[in-house]
Amino acid sequence: MSRVTIKDIAEMAGVSKTIVSHYLNDNFKFMSEDTKNKIARIVKETNYIPRNSARNLKFKKVKVINIIVANISSSFSTNVIKYIDRKISSSSVQVIVSYSDDDDSKEKNLIEQAIASDVDGIVLFPTGKNTDYYRMLDEKNVPIVYVDRIPLNVEKYFCVLLDNQAAMVEAVQQLVDRGHKHVAYLSLPFQEEVTPRTERLEAFQDAVSESGRILPSIVSGSEESLGGKIETLFRSSSYTPTAFIASNDTCLESLLRVYKQIGTKKKIDIVSIDGYDLYMILDQILLTIEHPIKEICECILDCLNITAATREEQLAKEKQIFRFKPIYLSSSSS
Repeated sequence: MSRVTIKDIAEMAGVSKTIVSHYLNDNFKFMSEDTKNKIARIVKETNYIPRNSARNLKFKKVKVINIIVANISSSFSTNVIKYIDRKISSSSVQVIVSYSDDDDSKEKNLIEQAIASDVDGIVLFPTGKNTDYYRMLDEKNVPIVYVDRIPLNVEKYFCVLLDNQAAMVEAVQQLVDRGHKHVAYLSLPFQEEVTPRTERLEAFQDAVSESGRILPSIVSGSEESLGGKIETLFRSSSYTPTAFIASNDTCLESLLRVYKQIGTKKKIDIVSIDGYDLYMILDQILLTIEHPIKEICECILDCLNITAATREEQLAKEKQIFRFKPIYLSSSSS
């Protein structure tokens, strides 16, 4: 379905484009209440969002790519932004970065702004909670690529993410090889719509079960509460892990902060997804599992560059999910 225009609204309402334009600019003195209500109903039913660029420019010369990030504290997110900006930002292409802070209401507003600005493409790290808006983007033929999280209950999309199962299999195997039997897995709160958290947990549990050698402990909490839970684990007399798997760099930072604060002399090994900068200076970090940023970003740009016809043809066949093999940085090989 193509984007709805003022002309379409006017034809459906049986009025002139000028009347519709007056309505969209909150100028109601030239129309009856019935006409106003009819246009309002059609605008709502068609999910019409005014295009700001159409109001201001007759010809748009600069292409705009909008990157909407759920969690700016994630090193993966910032690395994707940096790569794409370096790769395509120029006098003819503008990269705009917006932050939803994992807030679905804020994400809705950012999507509406992107559509209103008539952007040429959206790179979305989704909250996962705005299914109706994700569907609307498809209906309006807005080129979009979802990153890191698979949108639920959406029929057609391109999505790029890490091979989370491969990452966890390697993480557990590294600790088995080191002889660890008590391993704690750290995560932010588990939510179905946050793909990495659910997939990594499931893969961890499967790998632990298959190893038959590890007694696991799963610790999850918000950025604010996770540190306290880790400290409780360290001080426990009944269960003290000798190794940790941090499911992302935020969890890694919480772990290292607690480890330093309590001043424990217990030697621990850590495997972390992301956290390369810390890996370079801390010998507790046995392995970091990194995203292949170049390959992921090149795939994102390829998906955005697909023509509308080819895009529709590909998505008509199936959802396009691209999983990338992790990069392993092990202290044993450094």
